[in-house]
Amino acid sequence: MTKDPALDHKLSVSLLHPRYWPTWFSIGLLALLAWLPVRLRDALAASFANLLLRFSAKQCYAARLNIKLCFPELTQAEREAMLYRSICIGLKGFFALGEPTFLPASMFLRRIKANGWEHVETALQSGKPIIFMIPHTWTIDACGLYFTGVRLPMCTMMHSARNPVYDWFLNRQRVRFGGKVYERSAGLKPIIKDMRNGYHFFYLPDQDHGHEASVFVPLFGVPKATLPALPKLAKLSGAIVLPVLATYNESTYCYELQIRPAMEPYPTSDLMDDVRYMNAEIEMLLKNHPAQYMWFLKYFRSMPDGSERSYRPE
Repeated sequence: MTKDPALDHKLSVSLLHPRYWPTWFSIGLLALLAWLPVRLRDALAASFANLLLRFSAKQCYAARLNIKLCFPELTQAEREAMLYRSICIGLKGFFALGEPTFLPASMFLRRIKANGWEHVETALQSGKPIIFMIPHTWTIDACGLYFTGVRLPMCTMMHSARNPVYDWFLNRQRVRFGGKVYERSAGLKPIIKDMRNGYHFFYLPDQDHGHEASVFVPLFGVPKATLPALPKLAKLSGAIVLPVLATYNESTYCYELQIRPAMEPYPTSDLMDDVRYMNAEIEMLLKNHPAQYMWFLKYFRSMPDGSERSYRPE
């Protein structure tokens, strides 16, 4: 019998080695922060924003470059304000990273609001699998748990973290309410199999995977190396595609899902139009929530002429 390629979430004895004790200590801190009053925790998280701006030069350079490429119409002061708010949201999300693991399930799920859930209900009535197309935002993991929390059978793909203890912690957290997580190297075959067996797919579409695997279509007017996997997967599985954004509301101190109507018609006979449509939906999702995006990732590293854009500070 072929072994299921889904990630194994059992705790290995090797992860208890003394070299990982600092990591375990940090997870203990996340457990404590999970129970801290949210307003106090958010204020504490935001107090580190200026420190991060000062000492994370490489990451902030990448974020500034991405924001400038995508929003050339903004003044420098406006771009800096977006960067600062994005950092604050990221820190608040990080300080809350223990919530999905250490809070009671009902208490945690009450902290998530799903805007546009009627689009999910309509898609479910069709009997077809759903691909939730969701770009990288700071609270993508916490919000993503809502789907399995309401008992939707889900599968997704993730890239392993460098630290094996954090990798175990995060992936165990991702399957707290069920579902499957695959390492990206497993490919799409197990995903297609699961979708044909009643699972829905949580798909992250926006990272740069290099020239060979990608086509170039605009994102915020900038040519971007984009995987053409979504229309192919939708065609093979017969799935409905719902664009979703995971956000954190700093005013209500809650997580929110922004769910848009199904992409229709999708896919079509034109692969490039389908990929352009996907990136246009990402723009629509981010239009009212630009600071939620992980601007620190190297989204535009690959360039159409075969070269690579530098993300190193000059």
